[in-house]
Amino acid sequence: MGTRRAERSRRIVAFAVLSVGAFALAGCFATSSNPVGETSAAPEGAESEFERDVRTTFASDWVRAAVAVIGGGRVQEAYVDADSQTVFEIGSTTQALTGELLAIAVERGEVALDDAVGAYLPLGEAPAAGASLQSLATHTSGLPVDPSDAATTAALAEVDATRADPFDYTLEQLLELARLETLTNPGEPRYSNFGAALLGHALASAAGTDYESLLEERLLTPLGMDGAVLVKTEDDVPEAHAGGHLPNGDPVEPWSAAEYGPAGGLHATLPDLVALAQAVLDGPLSESPALEPVVVVDEAFRVGYLWEILEKPGRTFTIASGYPGGFSAALVIDRDAGQASIVMINVVRGDADDLARRYLVGYADG
Repeated sequence: MGTRRAERSRRIVAFAVLSVGAFALAGCFATSSNPVGETSAAPEGAESEFERDVRTTFASDWVRAAVAVIGGGRVQEAYVDADSQTVFEIGSTTQALTGELLAIAVERGEVALDDAVGAYLPLGEAPAAGASLQSLATHTSGLPVDPSDAATTAALAEVDATRADPFDYTLEQLLELARLETLTNPGEPRYSNFGAALLGHALASAAGTDYESLLEERLLTPLGMDGAVLVKTEDDVPEAHAGGHLPNGDPVEPWSAAEYGPAGGLHATLPDLVALAQAVLDGPLSESPALEPVVVVDEAFRVGYLWEILEKPGRTFTIASGYPGGFSAALVIDRDAGQASIVMINVVRGDADDLARRYLVGYADG
């Protein structure tokens, strides 16, 4: 769900370094027994250069991958030992949807950006109660990456060795942990899954519902993300789950997010993320305030409402990525060029963002 320790470290280091000046492990791969498929890039029956690139990049006895590139009026899809129904865990990519829910709630007049989260969640007089919704959405609330209580700290330490799912909070447990937290340097960038989780529940409370229903009604159904599932318990894991792995090929049990779901509980297919990308490029989310930079971390890195904006020479990339359990996922969008790319892999490795940018730059033009 984007809380794998290596991902947390990457984001914390980036925020810390950039804030004073300013979602990752590597794997290896070798030939899928199943062909790569579904692309509009090549004549029928022929393997395109894009498909060949995907096949060779993710070739292995156990790696499954789904990659898409959008641009030039078409969608190219390629699969390795997977298809359009295969479900991948997408971790912190979920947070982009939580950010979009904030933009929708503001537009509907249900909340205001400077509202305190304590106006919607029973946090009492705790410091966290005063954090604004915008600060939660821009990682500037001062909350830690994850709850800092002893039990969670021990679970997160254990997860580095076992990859076991460390999050099984009920909503009341999550709120109680929030009541115990202090805020460190509010206003300064500090990546926080905890803040994203509280934001999602605050928005649901403001709408008089729960987060799962809010997500389904306002985004998943309208955008046509029909294969996406918010997995709260092991019973929710879809049958078509791809099965996660460590870089050495050891299997990882599926992660369920319980009430930490707004921070990273979504499981999805490649067409689901294609639908999200298309909604951002020229659909109902194309004018969303969530996509606009709010916090300037440095000249190259900005944060919207739980979206990341990366400036590269001549291009601006809007990014949502996650590294849960045994998976890696990244959605990279060039809004100016009208292009996007998606990488979903059933192995934890730290370069999904880089791979997605490479596919976008290399193949979106055709």
